[in-house]
Amino acid sequence: MHRWGTLVTALLLAVEGCADVATSQQPRPFAQVGVIEGFYGPPWSHRDRLDVLRFMGGVGLTTYYYAPKDDPYHRQRWREPYPADRSIELKQSIDTARAHGVTFVYAISPGGSMVYADSGDYGRLVRKLTAVGALGVRDFALFLDDVPPTLEHEADRAAFATVADAHAHLINRLHRDLTALGASLAVTPTTYTDAWGDRDYLRRLGEQVTREVPLFWTGIDVVAPRITASQAREWGSLIGRAPLVWDNYPVNDFARWRPFLGPVRHRSPDLATETAGILANPMNEAHASMIALATLAAYARDPAGYDPDSALPRALVHLYGEGAPRLLAPFLAIWGDYADGENLFEPLFVPGAPIDLTAVERGLARLDAALARLDSAAARRPALRALHDDLAPFVRRTAARLDELSSDPAFTRRDGRLVFRNELERYEAEPAGHTVIDGSLDDWAGGVWHELGPAGRASGPAPRVAFRREGEALLVALQVRTPPVRVRTGSSVGTGDHVALVLQSDTVPRRHLSTDDLLLIVAPPTAHDPARVYRHALPVEGFMAKYLADNGGFTFTEFLLSTLGTAPAGWGAAVAEGMRWGAQATVGGYAVELALPLEARDRVRLSVTVAGTEAGRRTVHGLARRLYPLNPATFSEIVVRR
Repeated sequence: MHRWGTLVTALLLAVEGCADVATSQQPRPFAQVGVIEGFYGPPWSHRDRLDVLRFMGGVGLTTYYYAPKDDPYHRQRWREPYPADRSIELKQSIDTARAHGVTFVYAISPGGSMVYADSGDYGRLVRKLTAVGALGVRDFALFLDDVPPTLEHEADRAAFATVADAHAHLINRLHRDLTALGASLAVTPTTYTDAWGDRDYLRRLGEQVTREVPLFWTGIDVVAPRITASQAREWGSLIGRAPLVWDNYPVNDFARWRPFLGPVRHRSPDLATETAGILANPMNEAHASMIALATLAAYARDPAGYDPDSALPRALVHLYGEGAPRLLAPFLAIWGDYADGENLFEPLFVPGAPIDLTAVERGLARLDAALARLDSAAARRPALRALHDDLAPFVRRTAARLDELSSDPAFTRRDGRLVFRNELERYEAEPAGHTVIDGSLDDWAGGVWHELGPAGRASGPAPRVAFRREGEALLVALQVRTPPVRVRTGSSVGTGDHVALVLQSDTVPRRHLSTDDLLLIVAPPTAHDPARVYRHALPVEGFMAKYLADNGGFTFTEFLLSTLGTAPAGWGAAVAEGMRWGAQATVGGYAVELALPLEARDRVRLSVTVAGTEAGRRTVHGLARRLYPLNPATFSEIVVRR
């Protein structure tokens, strides 16, 4: 590795560029305050990124992290150098940041495929950062979020006892090499929120990683409704240092149906005393993000005196001139809430709650009129044009969604509301004679079979399911016709071929899963291994419940099972303990039988999905007409005939 000749020059220029800002403003209560371009989905255009960097300098946001998840050279193709045209754009962004007093931090996310014990992979990582450093960067970040929480490679399992040991080894080695070059390092660990993850991983990482390296934390949830000093202090005790706050507001990659336009709220006035800084993850829409980001700057300047309701109109006037608060009021009234609230349009996109047609139609009419006024004003005030272009697709998408659901047979009008028709997902389990639960379907001759529909395009034969009652048990049989089965076990079972049943512990539709609900995953038999069944609870609430509630065709990934999977409790535990099952390979596929204790019930709400592979592509089939296997509001209902 060579020392970067441009690094010292870049450092001096950065210091000179910040001099005027530092002398004209009061000392900041936060060590870092700024923006992380760290969302999933389309990254900002180069032009939009330059606009944001100039905006940041104008409002006093002084740190920018480059980390768009869907930049392939940041994540999937992290080993590869940037092509010449991308390097030119990156250099322009770095220079623009410096010119406006903004520290440019380049983040890389290699954990999805990196072999931590491989010195060759480490060398590739260093070469990649060296190339970016030559463009003028002296601050770097290593992002290990949303990567496998277990050691995937044989070399790593031989070298490290835990994934925390592997991560600590990588972080300390990289920190040491970057420090020798005058560069800094920040890290996002694999466990980064109170809502889930391995606390032992976090403690072990905190003990081993040098204290000079800050570790990111998103708060009590991925999208935290509140972030307080006491919460940060508690998290800091786990990681052995004050956390660096990754604030997932106003990001909307988990709710692409809407923008978040309100001011920053519920960040405590003493937060700086227990943190190493606060960075906001914005929306895919760069210009619409500036509204909330301007209020973050106001909060960071004076946390104790910050008032969100007065900061918002001041931000609008600063960005768009006098009259902007009134012009944008309809957008703010509808999209100015936080993710933990119940937005007017949310039932259109997250099935479950009835849709108030009158309120939704009035809201859309109000937005249509406001959009026309915004378009007219943009002709006189060019700064409004980019905002108009960011907001218009949301209005159109919402109107199209209302039209789609209004003509969807899965919904019906009742008392001025559009209601998801759960009765369409109702099936009967008829009484039957003795059935041997061994995976053979010979006992099911003459049964009523239901085909599972595909989530997306699939041309192969559809799986079938049938239901029966025998004594105090619900019997479920599945016939799956599939190409050669590919199975993974343990926490990775969801990434291979499998059958999944999610049983709701009660009969009242809701939009989240609790520890009393039961997830059963059957890994089918192969030529070499017998079938296996896995019993879990997935207490999917808060942010994750909203994120998955409209995620049609979702299957049970390793991430969910390893970070959220727990032992079932209550009703789910009783069913898991008393169930019987069997599975057999068949000609062209496999069969599964289950006998589930009814616990004196005459109906059961459940989701049935089958995941497989067809022509190298992932396929998912489900019993429900609308496949949302982690949203109990859309589950099928099995009526047990006695």
